[in-house]
Amino acid sequence: MNSRFTALLHREWLQHRRGWLVLMVAPASVLGLLSLFEGALQIQVGAQSADVSNMTAMPALLQASLMTLAVGLVTLALAVLSVLFQLPGLARRDQDDRSIDFWRAMPVSDTRSVAATLLSHVLVFPWAALVAGLLGGVLSTALLVGTSHGLMAWLDLPWATLLPSVLALLLRLSVGLVLALLWLSPLLMGAMLASAALRRWGVPVLAAVLFAATRLLDPRLPVPLVQPALKTMGSEALQALVRIDAFSALEHITSAEADAVLNLLQTLPAGLWQDTIATAAQAATPGFALAVLGGALGFASLAAMRRRHG
Repeated sequence: MNSRFTALLHREWLQHRRGWLVLMVAPASVLGLLSLFEGALQIQVGAQSADVSNMTAMPALLQASLMTLAVGLVTLALAVLSVLFQLPGLARRDQDDRSIDFWRAMPVSDTRSVAATLLSHVLVFPWAALVAGLLGGVLSTALLVGTSHGLMAWLDLPWATLLPSVLALLLRLSVGLVLALLWLSPLLMGAMLASAALRRWGVPVLAAVLFAATRLLDPRLPVPLVQPALKTMGSEALQALVRIDAFSALEHITSAEADAVLNLLQTLPAGLWQDTIATAAQAATPGFALAVLGGALGFASLAAMRRRHG
């Protein structure tokens, strides 16, 4: 059974590997090339919109830190947007191309088939994109730092301090990614169920139903339910992935000296570890439990629908 589940995961890789690889490589390549042109790369850090319009004048360590962060977050954002756009269409993919007959002949249970699709698209691909983005960000700093300060300045960066910070950021964003997906699981499963039942009209109908519920149902209830639930899921998912206060230290760092940047990076792993624990602890709420329950019910319904109409 494990080999069959692995075959399902491998199927997703074979079918989508080209698009996934492009999304994982493109941000580092594009931002790295833009960094070669003075003033072409702009990054906003913090709530006060600290504008980095000329990174070539910054210290080498600051350039490397901001480039790695920017490439990692952009790559993760593109991967998540790709998943949100593509996921509803996967609900009836096997029925539409009749590959469901092949997978059932192996045999493979419908539950495992749905689980493999969700696992590969919703978790494995975004996480791989995050890893590729952070790694690509570290490598692309060679172009930026090498152009501004020379290649030796890039080789002389305090890698023993920079790389642990990157690994701590990877851990923080990985935990946040899982929590964010669990918060949004009722909506993701709802979109797939609607698409499985109504095909291309599924997502528009679901959006219309939710909009009508917030405008017509909530005002007639003793306590509004739909709009607060949607707002909570969205805000909690965003906070789980990237808590705004976790990056508050970067708000004024764009004008800092190299020593100040080094001091920040030395304390960053411990700070990110504490933030990871706090983010995980913050999810221990009834609302999170209800979101996970809603996602689980949606998953079971999707597997049952595939079993019944496959």
